Amino acid sequence: MLDKDEYEILKACFIDSQRLFDKLNKVADNALNINYDESGLYQDEEETCNRHWLKLSSKIAEALSNSLEEYHIELLKNDSLEVRELTFNLVKEEQNSRIHVNYSENGALSISQIS
Repeated sequence: MLDKDEYEILKACFIDSQRLFDKLNKVADNALNINYDESGLYQDEEETCNRHWLKLSSKIAEALSNSLEEYHIELLKNDSLEVRELTFNLVKEEQNSRIHVNYSENGALSISQIS
């Protein structure tokens, strides 16, 4: 479980990464609009969305790792690109914390800590 100071650092890091979360929201919109038909043409669009999701979410995880240097940060992959939430495992010695960040609304984040 993060203490109050660590949580404030985490929150500030996510606020600084708000533009990346907004871009992730656009990736989710694009994923929702993929036309899955029998032609197989959707695969290029799906791969593009996957690459964008990975690049943006990795930048957020890297920023978090730089802010909370004493923690090992693990970003968990979503089951679907349409899910507008990032999940992180934060590990420090014997402490484990799971953080969920919901970015479904542009310009706003909802952070939940589960330990």
